[in-house]
Amino acid sequence: MFATAAGLVVLGATLQSLSYFQQQFMRQQRGVAQQQDLRLGLEVLEQELRLASPDSLTTAASDSVEFSANLQGLSTTVTAAAAVGQSDLSVEDGRGWEDRKTIVACWAERCETLALARDGQRRLLTVTQPLTRAIPSGAFVSLLNHVRYYSRRDDHGVLRLLRQVDGGASVLVGDIKEARFSYWDENGQAAIEPVQIRRVVVEVTMSDRGIRAVREMSLRT
Repeated sequence: MFATAAGLVVLGATLQSLSYFQQQFMRQQRGVAQQQDLRLGLEVLEQELRLASPDSLTTAASDSVEFSANLQGLSTTVTAAAAVGQSDLSVEDGRGWEDRKTIVACWAERCETLALARDGQRRLLTVTQPLTRAIPSGAFVSLLNHVRYYSRRDDHGVLRLLRQVDGGASVLVGDIKEARFSYWDENGQAAIEPVQIRRVVVEVTMSDRGIRAVREMSLRT
């Protein structure tokens, strides 16, 4: 009887130890996963922010940054002059251009911002409104994405770092304690105006275990 009781005590202690080590292992795994999500998320942010220029920044706040950039690198050239009132642009290649996206046509130090009415075709881009300015042959056309990185709490009060491109938002890094952006000019001083910004520093701290990452990014000039 005493032997049985002793055996049960040993078994209980063993199971308790196993449960403890299992919890520790799961916690370590969560920590590794969080670090990986944080690293990958900041890599995406860095790659996209490096495509921005100081004059493309529209928001430069401590909890968010917003800018315009050609994330996919899509560009083409107008092959035939488009007159005022037209809504079609003849181009070298319009494939891969999605409807409702913003495009910019530039020539002779002038630029016209337009929106696509439908997906681009092999030799054609169609815009939503008739042209108010003629666009000459040879004009350079590029895609312009509206990008926003910001922190916001979900319905459960969990703070997250989100990425929004052309209106569609997704979670970049979840369950964070803080995400903070700071902006610096070419002299290493805190920038006051967006046009002065040359570098952006983002600091993200995770809620669990105080994991923290800092990235410094230079804007395109």
